[in-house]
Amino acid sequence: MSSGAAVGTKGVPRAEREEQMVAVAIAEFAANGYAGASMVEIAARAGISKPLIYQYFGSKDGLFLTCLHAVSGGLLDRLQAAELKVDDTVASRIYPLRAIFEALEPQRAAWRMLFDPSMPSTGEIASAADDYRAQMTAIAASGSARFLQARGIDSQADTSALTAVWMGVVDSLVEWWLDHPEESAEDMIARCYRLLGAILD
Repeated sequence: MSSGAAVGTKGVPRAEREEQMVAVAIAEFAANGYAGASMVEIAARAGISKPLIYQYFGSKDGLFLTCLHAVSGGLLDRLQAAELKVDDTVASRIYPLRAIFEALEPQRAAWRMLFDPSMPSTGEIASAADDYRAQMTAIAASGSARFLQARGIDSQADTSALTAVWMGVVDSLVEWWLDHPEESAEDMIARCYRLLGAILD
């Protein structure tokens, strides 16, 4: 959904209206961060009044938290399923990347909500973001452990190091993708296969 035009919610069922507002808010939070996001701008793009947003979500914190849950829940579900497919083949490490690119395709900048430095450092938002990031790291660690164990490597330190490297690779690739909006999710998946093949050739 484009964030550039008003959505308009008159006569729309509550659940659908809330979904539309969340989509617009995710785009605003992803583009400008928690601190820079404007509730007035979100209302204008959603084609509603600002008081209606507060009626639905209570506060800016409530809206951000709803958006964070919407972004992270689906992403983690896809990642968990993808990591379970990781085996002893190097190519299987692409599965989690595919899951991320496909999950983010509708609103790719939503990735930045998870790592927004301007979000509150304490409270419910901080706790939720910390939990989502921890879950993402745990999923990556599980895949890294299976990958290394298939090669006879049981070192926890090696698993930790590979997890850190992998998380950095994922973030770098997604950020590159965000800087190249002409690239589709399928483009990025194909690129990852090419790069992996070139590195290991």
